[in-house]
Amino acid sequence: MLFFVVVGFAQNDPPSSNKKEKDEKKRNGPNGTFTYDIISKIGSPDHDFTEYKLLSVANTLYQDDNPKSGYFYYYPAQYSLNWVEARQRDQYDLNVNFGTDNRVTLTAILKPKLSIKDIRIAETLLKGSVPNDVEVKELAVIPMSRTPEINFSNLGQFGVDEASISIRAPSDLTEPVQISFTTTRIDDLMNMFFNDIGLYGDVVIFPNGVGMPESIRIPFNLKIDDPRTYGRFELLGTNWRSKEDRWENKTDYPVILSSLHVLREERNGKFQIYTWGLGDTEVPENSSANFLNINSVPTWLDRDPSVKRMWMDYTVKPCRSCDRKIRDDINEGVEGKSRETIEITILYPIEFTGAELIKLKVRSFQADPNNKEKVDLETLSIRQDGGDYQVGPLYVPIGDKPEFEYQIQVIMPDGTIHKSYQWKKVDGVDLAVGESQIKEQIPHFN
Repeated sequence: MLFFVVVGFAQNDPPSSNKKEKDEKKRNGPNGTFTYDIISKIGSPDHDFTEYKLLSVANTLYQDDNPKSGYFYYYPAQYSLNWVEARQRDQYDLNVNFGTDNRVTLTAILKPKLSIKDIRIAETLLKGSVPNDVEVKELAVIPMSRTPEINFSNLGQFGVDEASISIRAPSDLTEPVQISFTTTRIDDLMNMFFNDIGLYGDVVIFPNGVGMPESIRIPFNLKIDDPRTYGRFELLGTNWRSKEDRWENKTDYPVILSSLHVLREERNGKFQIYTWGLGDTEVPENSSANFLNINSVPTWLDRDPSVKRMWMDYTVKPCRSCDRKIRDDINEGVEGKSRETIEITILYPIEFTGAELIKLKVRSFQADPNNKEKVDLETLSIRQDGGDYQVGPLYVPIGDKPEFEYQIQVIMPDGTIHKSYQWKKVDGVDLAVGESQIKEQIPHFN
């Protein structure tokens, strides 16, 4: 009997020891006083990466309140418009729904675009930053104390009623954020998405943990023709220089390739980024890049296991025909109508007439979403020759052609006004205004 009692204690000792060890490594959540700046561990002899977002993970990592747990925590570096290259249409998670009274509801999805590769690189950088006796077991996303909020920086200028703003932001930071709002100034807003700085602001998160900041602001930007939308251009595999495995520009715009960067782990455990120029090479949309003549990048890097990432810096080249195609794809199909923009090119009417100012008025039945009333569109005030303008929108029934009318007023330096008394009809969305159009509409200049 005594024998079995002794054996019983011997059998129970390991589980008790395991439980104690498990409790010692219990995960408690992040601690705001235990932080590591992983990007500071990367050197670069060729390029300044101070303001550069190297990873989709933010630079600052938080250690668990229990250092023995081996857990560290991250959050996204930024949010941007979701784009999927595999689709033939609707590549952008941006939807426009036209209602009555010229009110338009816009819905967009913003994604953190976190990647497993970035998380693994962050883990490697972290292991080189912590003391030798600290274990790095896992990187986990920061837990939230409540649902994130969205702060817009420039939405107010578009006449958006706050009551119309709807936000769906999950508590899991790896999930996308959906925003929706209603405006009557959709053209101004769409121009911001294509030709200006975009719609921007912050996703405000509220971390849950010991000594954590009350809130953290993560920037977002909603813009179509922007590298933040299309993401990083990586060179993968070992045959990127070859004819058979060329890198392809799968975006809807021409891009300008400026630099090639290589992130490499050195023998001493530190990381370096090396940079080579790409000569501002332009690659049209749906075309491939030719790297056959890039001899400055050593070929041994292609198979070097110490290379953690190879990518290219680029800019998106402005392209009006690309803008137009995407706008048509986004807006098409609303109540059986496509949404068209009138493209007006000004030639040399000021030089020909000697005018101080030329006004161009545009109207159309198709400017009314219901196509019932002839609606005046924006009047262009032209003070100098040259330039391209956009006027609209036109709501064109599927199967019909866009059409509009225009009228010209020529205002001379002494205040005399010469104008056409008839409206000139145009089939299509393209109009050039020059000497011919002035003569045709205003007999005074014949």
